[in-house]
Amino acid sequence: MDFRYSTEQDDFRASLRCFLSEHTRMREAPHDERLWKRLCTELELPALHAPPEYGGIGGTLVETAIAFEELGRALAPVPFAATTFAGEAILRLGDDEQRKSRLPDLFSGEQIGALAASGHRVTDASAATVRAQRQGGRVVLTGECTPVLHGGVADLFVVPAVVEGTVRLHVVAADAPGVTVISLPSFDITRPVATLHLDQAPADALAAGTPDDVQRVLDVARVLLAAEMLGGAEACLQLSVEYACSREQFGRRIGSFQAIKHACAEMLIEIDATRAAVMFAAMSAAGGDELHIAAPLVKAQAADTYVSCAGAAIQIHGGIAFTWEHDLHLYLRRAKSTEALFGSSTRNRALLADRAGI
Repeated sequence: MDFRYSTEQDDFRASLRCFLSEHTRMREAPHDERLWKRLCTELELPALHAPPEYGGIGGTLVETAIAFEELGRALAPVPFAATTFAGEAILRLGDDEQRKSRLPDLFSGEQIGALAASGHRVTDASAATVRAQRQGGRVVLTGECTPVLHGGVADLFVVPAVVEGTVRLHVVAADAPGVTVISLPSFDITRPVATLHLDQAPADALAAGTPDDVQRVLDVARVLLAAEMLGGAEACLQLSVEYACSREQFGRRIGSFQAIKHACAEMLIEIDATRAAVMFAAMSAAGGDELHIAAPLVKAQAADTYVSCAGAAIQIHGGIAFTWEHDLHLYLRRAKSTEALFGSSTRNRALLADRAGI
């Protein structure tokens, strides 16, 4: 494994960062439709690691992880995570016909997808909240999923449901009969959530994959969220350093105080360690065989790093960080909400121990 980014990947990161710095308005709306369209059509972000025959551009999950990192740094209010997770599920578990009919619209931005799962027991049939049954020659789903990232703007949902004691993923259209979406208050105001109610809603089962493929989808989601959290932590450090170099107290810039230096240095150490873990996990997802170990490890580490850096940044900024006008509270909100997705740090470490046979 060549443990470094290529020149092309570094150039992609730089161009995406420049684009987001000019066009992201994190406070304007929880879903910036115009920005999302441009990310889909001009930069083709949702299609990065998908094969060309399904509307993708044939890259790898490393490029997708870079995109997650930069969108996390900018706190871009777009449904990139929701659509990517839904597309990954269809790509891994759908048959050829399902991929060709569903994926091009997701990748082009014509439709927004959402994976109706965010907990740590998605594949546990005893914990499932949606049941599937056959009715009149078709599959229908009944139950409830909450919270669903960007569920209020999604055009289709990928829903885990129990079929004969096994959890399988199903595609449900947002405008299908029996589907009700209720928007919920979100702690992270840049990423809205919703509850999905299903009452005998018609569904299309993704039956080409296996339970191991479902786990892979969840592991990929963990890795990509870790990359997003890394970007957020980097932004917290950057804001802190800039503020420490400009804010004066007692006739000196606060960056000259030892306590501030130590706080920034500790943030940098944690970020560097997390960056290495994210690189390894993304490369494992792209072509290695250690994803099942790397995914829960990096999700736990990135969550702890992000929460720690957001808290330290608020302390460095002092009173201004507690005001609505400053952006730091948005990063803290994203850190705390993302920490809980697909299992807390404690649960991901327990999952890591189980998979490693400890």
